[in-house]
Amino acid sequence: MKKFTIKLWAVLLLMLVSLQTFATDNEYGLKDNIQDGVILHCFDWTYEQIKEELPNIAAAGFSAVQTSPAHPREPVGAAWYMLYQPYDYKVGENGLGTKEGLTELCTEAHQYGVKIIVDVVANHTNGNLSYVASFWQDQSLYHDYQGGINYSNRWQVTHGRIGMWDLKTEDSRVQEKIKEYVAELKSCGVDGIRWDAAKHIGLPSEEDTFWQNVPDQTMYNYGEILDGTGGDDTVLFPEYQKYISITDNQYGNHFAASFNSGQVNESVGNFNQRKAATNKLVYWGESHDTYCNDGGESKYISQNNIDRAYAVVAGNNGATALYFSRPFETAKSSIKVGVKGSTHFKDREVAAVNHLHNICAGEPNYYVHENGVAAQCRKSGAVIVLGSGGNREVSVTNGDGKGNWVKAGTYTDQVSGNTFTVTASKISGKVGAKGIAVIYEGEPLPPTPPAPSNLPACATWQEGKTFCYFENSSSWAGPIDAWVWNSNGNMYASWPGSTEHISKVGTHNGKDVYLWSIDKGVFEPTRIIFNSNKKPQTDDLDFENGAYYNASSEKVEVVSQTTGVQLHPVAGESSAKAMIYNLQGQRVDANYHGVVVCNGRKYVQ
Repeated sequence: MKKFTIKLWAVLLLMLVSLQTFATDNEYGLKDNIQDGVILHCFDWTYEQIKEELPNIAAAGFSAVQTSPAHPREPVGAAWYMLYQPYDYKVGENGLGTKEGLTELCTEAHQYGVKIIVDVVANHTNGNLSYVASFWQDQSLYHDYQGGINYSNRWQVTHGRIGMWDLKTEDSRVQEKIKEYVAELKSCGVDGIRWDAAKHIGLPSEEDTFWQNVPDQTMYNYGEILDGTGGDDTVLFPEYQKYISITDNQYGNHFAASFNSGQVNESVGNFNQRKAATNKLVYWGESHDTYCNDGGESKYISQNNIDRAYAVVAGNNGATALYFSRPFETAKSSIKVGVKGSTHFKDREVAAVNHLHNICAGEPNYYVHENGVAAQCRKSGAVIVLGSGGNREVSVTNGDGKGNWVKAGTYTDQVSGNTFTVTASKISGKVGAKGIAVIYEGEPLPPTPPAPSNLPACATWQEGKTFCYFENSSSWAGPIDAWVWNSNGNMYASWPGSTEHISKVGTHNGKDVYLWSIDKGVFEPTRIIFNSNKKPQTDDLDFENGAYYNASSEKVEVVSQTTGVQLHPVAGESSAKAMIYNLQGQRVDANYHGVVVCNGRKYVQ
């Protein structure tokens, strides 16, 4: 009997280990615990748009996707902030999709090991109670304080209105309704909740039991706390973290600002210096608040500088990190529900950071900042970020320089492919053009496959020309000028440049597309700025022949060049016939009918 018991325990232990391995690992290396992984914020995307990108999301190393609020009414095309003024607390049809669509998204996401987080707005409803469901029109469900908020006064923070009616979250009627909403989301397959305006909802020590009673602790929960609680953070942060993880917005925001000015920040965190536990923090390079609101501090910071900030904060152990998919519009009222944002998350400098985060989960980190370089050193790898520029040789201290951090050896940078040498004391190599290098032990990132083009048909190769395209994705008022230069000087006499070589060639998603073009050999640009009579303007863009830029200073893609095809007749045939397409799937020669497959897409002529 004793031998049987021992054998049974051995079998059960083996089964448990196997189950744990299955739960935490998959072919993408994603983490079962969202806090251990990283989150992609598909802000205002529809459920269907997210579902279409799931293979890319998983391949890029994101363990979770965050959606916008799922409550009913606001349609496609509504201003984004209307979803943050709830009509009712139930899963309903809105500009993101239906309840069935959310359920299908969760089911599909789980096939890839990706979790789904839904944004829940529980602090307030609308600014006008005639625009909420009948249950929520009862004024006894709301705090009656109507004065302004002094953000150093904790009581006002938890009882005052932020432009909308402030729910009495300590009221059992409010708690029960929102708890039912969370249960409904869970029944759809939702894995986690992001609690909007969490600092405005009180704690048990303040006679509000919302956090104690409402969040489902079998789900992942994190709350938005911007800057601080308005009270004693050293006391209130730990109390919030009994129930939810919380955002440390200042840490990532400060890094974004530093990289934007070409500097390296020395910070090792912000909220964790006020007694918040790092393993219940959420970091970011930017968020929808910093990008979408009027005066948003990140909307005019380039994507690359945001990526550098994200690389540093996501290099930490314990904290998760959120990567924000930028809308293509920048004006607050122009950012709309149901409009898909940037897919830059697929780029190697982002994906490599995510894979490092996942591979090194549980390993401590040591932050190094020296000579204009930032590095997060782990046991199994490191992320190295330049304060400015790219294509630069670096040599930074390996953690404390005593052989306790990245293992000595030769590594390949997963972003550029450059070689890095690691000794007990130093990490040395060349950081590529993106300004971000990632080295780690483990399976390398697969080569990036060519993706179906997102370019419009009007963006074509210009033979014999030096050229690029600009999409006025933010609907700037015209005319559009170009300011062009290289190390020898400027092409045009004075700022803001000229419209002389710019012509409108078409539209894309309702936005005008412009071609800047000169004869080859006239001038060799290295930088270009597009602007609308001085302001607004793009960042200094690295000029690449054939590049397609947008108003968010992103290089969306490079127009492909068809180099030619040589035809050889099959034996017995008098001639060879072919249809030729470029990498955009655009027909180059249209003499013959037939079918061609390009990047997984079938084209019929």
